[in-house]
Amino acid sequence: MMKKKEWKYGITVWSIGWLCIVSACSDKGKGIIDDPDKPKVETKTQRVNHFIVDMMSDAYLWTKTVNWDAIDYKTETNSQQLFKKIRHKHDRWSMLTDRLSELQNAFQGVSTTFGYQLIYGRFSNKNALFAIVLFVYPNTPAEKAGIKRGDFLVGLNGGDITETNYRDLSYASSISVKKGVLVNGKISTEPADISMKAVKMYEDPILKDSVIVKGAHKIGYLCYADYTMDSEPRLLEIFSKFKTQGVTDVVLDLRYNGGGTARTSRLLCSILGPQSAVKKKAKLLSQVWNDKYMKYWKEKKMEDRITEYFIDTLSVNMNLNRLYVLTTRRTASASESTITGLHPYLDLVQIGDTTSGKFCGGILVNPEDLWGKGKVNDIKDWGIYMMVYRFANINNDEFINGIVPKHAEKENYHALYPFGDERDLLFGKAVSLITGQPMVKARSQEQIPPYTILPVEDRRALNEKMISTLPSGMELLNSPLAE
Repeated sequence: MMKKKEWKYGITVWSIGWLCIVSACSDKGKGIIDDPDKPKVETKTQRVNHFIVDMMSDAYLWTKTVNWDAIDYKTETNSQQLFKKIRHKHDRWSMLTDRLSELQNAFQGVSTTFGYQLIYGRFSNKNALFAIVLFVYPNTPAEKAGIKRGDFLVGLNGGDITETNYRDLSYASSISVKKGVLVNGKISTEPADISMKAVKMYEDPILKDSVIVKGAHKIGYLCYADYTMDSEPRLLEIFSKFKTQGVTDVVLDLRYNGGGTARTSRLLCSILGPQSAVKKKAKLLSQVWNDKYMKYWKEKKMEDRITEYFIDTLSVNMNLNRLYVLTTRRTASASESTITGLHPYLDLVQIGDTTSGKFCGGILVNPEDLWGKGKVNDIKDWGIYMMVYRFANINNDEFINGIVPKHAEKENYHALYPFGDERDLLFGKAVSLITGQPMVKARSQEQIPPYTILPVEDRRALNEKMISTLPSGMELLNSPLAE
């Protein structure tokens, strides 16, 4: 099964040994009492259920909202259903998986993939779907096949793209697609098929970096798609280049960045932030855990363990007093923590759409963390990605409903230009604000395309249909329609 990393997660890298330190992990709920009238559940399922209850009753951010007396782990026949009973209604991110290694790879930026990210729509004159390529990762099957940002995919394996087969665009091992071209409000299909085979690879999240000279301004542009630790050396290298070339203004494009590791967000903030804050290692973000853990950190005088500070030992610091950030509804988690963390320290000019509103971060835990190696062979492939804290900057700003931009601009999906091209609506707006000059004119938007981009509600409904056919626990990883 292919995994497409359309959702990313704010991951805190911890040694999990401290979990369950406040009160020893113990049986919760009615499961500790055998009831002969309840259905018998196989031992493996009970052990998975026990793992879920122990971990989430201890460190889950919303643990106090759960009626643990109503949780019966010994008689619940479906572990995913048990997990959903516990998960808070506002928690769109915590997940249970029985494919732990795949989830771990995804968090490290490794996927079996064609190497693109898509958004879906529906033709106006028929029931068929189509996909628009939002971006292509470098050196992937999609890039090698000549697929580019803004391309329309209108045919799949010799036929239409439908609600029955569209999953193959993300999850099949090989596909053939047809591209379409929008001209004068009509889509024509290119005759040649494009064939691709998925490969397992690290998807480089640095999609574009460039320096643009506009009068007295040297604008450093970075389009960044995932916060991965493997990308940290390149981030340092790129900003060192910007510094050497005398970059005066920075545009950080996070429009498709759904997050990643908290460590990499902290590093990026330390590269960008004002030198005064970085040198004194000022507080960047705090983590607010559940009441039990907040009490523990305070009693043990360990608040620094849940506080992030600027890093003063990096090889480069841009010493910015103003930063331009491009966002969409897909901007989430570590991207949002970068924005909210830097906001009190500089003039953060956000351009685009309101962000996703993933205001919390999580940890990935597995049964070995709880019971030790060699004791969980029957359920070793299970794991939980669990929300355990919410972000708080020094002003304790909240962004439950997303971070609202200073300059609202909606991405025009039928007029997508290469990243760093001034005709791109969001980047063009940033350049205009920096230089004080009018935006570069893009292609006419007067034409009415023969399709509609599926609204968020319909994309979520279609995504639910996809979820129903996937292996347990892969709901949020495999969400090319989610927003």
